[in-house]
Amino acid sequence: MANWTASDGTLINFETYGNGPGRETILLLPGLLGSISQQWRNFIKPLSADFCVVLMDLRGHGRSENKAPNLQPDRMLEDVSGLLDFLEVSRVHIGGYDYGGYLGLMLALNEHRRVMTLFMHATKFYWTREAALKMREQLDPDKMAQNVPAYADQLVQEHGGRRWRELVRQSADLVSYLAQKGITENMAAQAQCPAIISLGDR
Repeated sequence: MANWTASDGTLINFETYGNGPGRETILLLPGLLGSISQQWRNFIKPLSADFCVVLMDLRGHGRSENKAPNLQPDRMLEDVSGLLDFLEVSRVHIGGYDYGGYLGLMLALNEHRRVMTLFMHATKFYWTREAALKMREQLDPDKMAQNVPAYADQLVQEHGGRRWRELVRQSADLVSYLAQKGITENMAAQAQCPAIISLGDR
């Protein structure tokens, strides 16, 4: 584990594996309410045999701090770009799960010379008003603790006994933002790098 300090003073937790001269870099981004400890962990060993693998906890998630009052997408995208600058990674492959896929696509659109390939899994493209409202209702820490206690316990383990509730509330606000200004397939088609988009059915 290591920490990088973002421009607003927030400590961002990251890990690197498979470092070596001449290796290309893969950045793996977890999803909303996810963390290094819970997502992408099983991919480290096979990928690090041939690549330098970088994983990061998004701000407010896992072992990363969040000095901002919310989960602003532009701020989180700046974290991703800033960490790559810190690690002196000029060219990168990106794998993003859920919201991590959103951030990966935004980086590919904003810094097309940096992103070589993009893999997005379970990233939601189209939000209806009903879907957004339903998701916001589910992202209630009290309801989660009562209705899905096992998942609430998992969030406690990943993000901390005090922090997880605020993270869930901030995630609900982020869902509202994404429902209004989220991504579409047309945006994905504008990426100038090869991209794979996948969804699971179970």
